Amino acid sequence: MKIYTMPISQPCRALSWACIYEGLKVEEIQTMPGKDTRSPEFTKQGVIPAVPRMDDDGFILNESHAIMVYLGDKFNWKLYPSDAKTRARIHQYMNWHHQNTRRITMALFAPVMRPDLKISAEQTKQWSKEILSTLRSLERWLNESPWLCGTSPTVADLSCYCEVAQCLDKFTGLFELNGIDLKGYPKLMQWLNACEELPGFEEAHAALKKFSPAIRGKAEKAKAKL
Repeated sequence: MKIYTMPISQPCRALSWACIYEGLKVEEIQTMPGKDTRSPEFTKQGVIPAVPRMDDDGFILNESHAIMVYLGDKFNWKLYPSDAKTRARIHQYMNWHHQNTRRITMALFAPVMRPDLKISAEQTKQWSKEILSTLRSLERWLNESPWLCGTSPTVADLSCYCEVAQCLDKFTGLFELNGIDLKGYPKLMQWLNACEELPGFEEAHAALKKFSPAIRGKAEKAKAKL
């Protein structure tokens, strides 16, 4: 199975991690968002991550959450258990994610790494204000169970981790750079550490670790210009 991907992308990283965790062998085709995705041969995919010709009938799918749910159902992934209530909680998180956890990337990461998106300063400021509310919600959920959707990790945890943890000091330091302190979120910190013990974590995050100093350097330069 081929996957168009880019390891610095948070959704791509979550999908890659899930595949490694579940032992699903895939060929990752490195694809640059905003550049390679505009090429004629990429027209049907449009965005990454994307899986071309997933089945013999030519079925094509994009969007990280949709791909993980599809693969989880198709291959009986442990990260996407068959229990109806657990799946409902996974879907609940995944719907919530786009207007909440994803804001962390759009406010702190994207302005540095994706200037082609032309995100306005006003929009960045608004999204930045929403980050603390998101962190409080995650802390509240993790007070109820050790993982976002119950007693075991799911694709929701992998997706969420990739958005939150990229801003930690061990990676880009974007939280510190923007005055966000996670010390007031003990359950969240405990959960982040637990995620890092899951199979596939190191492999899925190797590229991010490699490029983190450069990302932080760009962020510091951008901050200094404000």
